[in-house]
Amino acid sequence: MENHKARASAYDLLSKLVTRPRTLHAVTGSLQNVAGREKQQDAHLTQPVLILIAAHGSAEKLRACLDSLVRHAPANCTVAVLDDATPDDSVSAVCHAVKRDYPELLYLRSSANRGFVRTCNWGLEELWRPGSDLLLLNSDTEVTSGFLQEMQAVLHLHEKHAVATPRSNNATVFSVPYTGGLSGAESYRLWQDVRHLLPRYHVAPTAVGFCMLIKGEVLERFKLFDEAYGLGYNEENDFVCRINRYGYSAIAANWAFVFHDEGASFGLRRVELKKTNDKILSQRYPEYEQKVQDYLKFSLDPVEYFSALMRPHRFRILFDFYNFVPAHNGTTEVALNLLREIARLVEDEFDVYVGIRSSATWFASELVGYRLHTEKSGPLIVDLVFRPAQIFSWMDYQRMNRFAPRISYTLLDIIGVRCDYLNSPSRQMLFRKTAELSDRVFTISDFSRADFATFYNADIPLDVVHLGTNYESPAGCAGAGHHILLIGNQYIHKAVEDTLDSLGPDFPVVVLGGSNDRSSRPNVKRLKSGALTRHYVRQLYLNAKAVIYPSHYEGFGLPVLDALALGRPTIVLDTAVNRELDSITCDENLYRIRSMNNLRQYLQEILVRGSRPSDFAARKWKAVAQEYVDRFRQMLATEIDVPKLRARWDFLRVLESLDHHNS
Repeated sequence: MENHKARASAYDLLSKLVTRPRTLHAVTGSLQNVAGREKQQDAHLTQPVLILIAAHGSAEKLRACLDSLVRHAPANCTVAVLDDATPDDSVSAVCHAVKRDYPELLYLRSSANRGFVRTCNWGLEELWRPGSDLLLLNSDTEVTSGFLQEMQAVLHLHEKHAVATPRSNNATVFSVPYTGGLSGAESYRLWQDVRHLLPRYHVAPTAVGFCMLIKGEVLERFKLFDEAYGLGYNEENDFVCRINRYGYSAIAANWAFVFHDEGASFGLRRVELKKTNDKILSQRYPEYEQKVQDYLKFSLDPVEYFSALMRPHRFRILFDFYNFVPAHNGTTEVALNLLREIARLVEDEFDVYVGIRSSATWFASELVGYRLHTEKSGPLIVDLVFRPAQIFSWMDYQRMNRFAPRISYTLLDIIGVRCDYLNSPSRQMLFRKTAELSDRVFTISDFSRADFATFYNADIPLDVVHLGTNYESPAGCAGAGHHILLIGNQYIHKAVEDTLDSLGPDFPVVVLGGSNDRSSRPNVKRLKSGALTRHYVRQLYLNAKAVIYPSHYEGFGLPVLDALALGRPTIVLDTAVNRELDSITCDENLYRIRSMNNLRQYLQEILVRGSRPSDFAARKWKAVAQEYVDRFRQMLATEIDVPKLRARWDFLRVLESLDHHNS
């Protein structure tokens, strides 16, 4: 194939002489002008390549394959068709028609049907010479511009690169996307979109026989296929496993693409061939199945994993409610309110999913009408996964990483690392690293943002979005009850027991929070908040003479906002976050005191004074949701941050591989 002008004229005559159905080459052909074709034919390989095409019937597919080679094969390669005893003259006729105007084409016919494996070995023995690489090409393929130059370039980047396979529409793990399922044209367009985001090559667990370029030195040392695989199937896997035990690797040439129809390969014989040859392969190389699984889990590039999202589609958002405590507490209140309002705002433009552990029991009444995804629902790929709460385990973060190329969550506070009895090295690293590796992190107050920054001495961007409430004070409500509502749980920083000690026995107190009844106090009634309905909790607020929220540490203080929205006098410590709340609400019913040690005196004065009139207009959850939605739209309108995506995947795959090794 040294006369590229003859090749060009052969192509022109071939196009006029033979009429055939529109094939895959039309997809790429429309993208190549004449000048581009001539330049392609002038491009030489670094060393010669023998292209062997085993054919048994399917002459129309062979013709399309040869046509694509005429257009895109480099000048210094040899193309040979190995006719495996086709029962009619269809393959011979196609080759002789092409050969009249393209004399470099070689045609060899076998007198007996050898099958794919023996035919390839036969062609190698007859035609291959040392110093040349070998390309095995199925007759049901069509090549594209620059495919062979790119494959050979990455093949010869290193001595231990032995076999190269291009990307394709139909080539197992080399498919684009790797899960397959697209037409040739769709796959090619997607490959064009993601090609520049992929590394030029990567080491693969095997090669695929539809198009595999084998280095000449490897053939000299190891020959080609083991004929134990008969008509074919798994012979390329055996070949790669065999040479891999000597330290040689198969690689994926990510910047080369070859169409594969597969309609002419084995047909109905596939099931039986697979069953027989799988057994041979697994007995010889028991590592094969595991290395393919490990490749998909640990080595697959994240751009590959999420490549289907590059196609036009309606954006999808997943709310990660996995591992949420099945109770109505502050965290779940934030999550459910955000879900409800965000889903309403985006219902006409995004699909919203909710990930939960059980679709039958957990907040069933709250989640009616949502698209639910459980651990048994199967794989789900979305554009953005959002967790409206803290991330408390690497497992949670690893799961989020598999759902979407964009990760976002809400950092409520860092009390879990501020208090040493709650802290651990893993948690301290988790809070920092998840913030570094996520695409967008929200926090619920300026205090929480500053607390994170100063604790970690880190300049990590955090978006402050204050919380809201849907509570409203009924007209004429003056606190019909007689109890004091004390809010807090068993954690020490909530200061519930300290506050009860300060109050003494003179006030009837309802404690809304944890169920830790450390001592018998006749004036105290304790309620576990997680089991109470929203209506019941609202009535507790409305019937309270005053609300006390004595916590020394909060990320925001949602109960304070709820109490003020219902017009209740509310007592809090004078802390940074409560000063922030005071500046937001400007409500005279909010009382900040320096210490709960003087609580009795303050409370008595407040009870005498009663609830004050206020112009405070409570911030609604819809306004909160709108801020989140605006930022989600910004994220989805921006290209995926591939460096951050890869950094996140690499870090989490290290953790996963350690877990895998130790299990």
